[in-house]
Amino acid sequence: MKRGDIGIALVLIVAVAWFGISKFVGDDGAAQGTYAVIEVNGKHYDTVALTEESRDIEIRTERGYNLLRVSRGGIEMIESDCPDQLCVGFGHIHEVHDTIVCLPNRVFVEVIGEQTEGSEPDAVVN
Repeated sequence: MKRGDIGIALVLIVAVAWFGISKFVGDDGAAQGTYAVIEVNGKHYDTVALTEESRDIEIRTERGYNLLRVSRGGIEMIESDCPDQLCVGFGHIHEVHDTIVCLPNRVFVEVIGEQTEGSEPDAVVN
């Protein structure tokens, strides 16, 4: 091995270590102070802080039943009585502007808050 090879190897080791530490310790892309705005039938229902502790939110309307769970700094639809169950398939959302929509029950959930670097749109097209 030459002197240059050792330098390249050290740079690669430091880069891999930095990446591993940032993934293990760093945030998951969610902004600090993120909230979920919940709308039912086009009207504001609730705004909840997205925290690490688990909390369930039941939504019962004449159109149906939905159960949301706040946990791990995000929110997810874990249960619904709608026929297609697409809203349950959205999974756990936590980044600003992520959404969950249940059309049959008219439930809309959007994550709001400050955007972190890298979470903003790449481009805007008119």
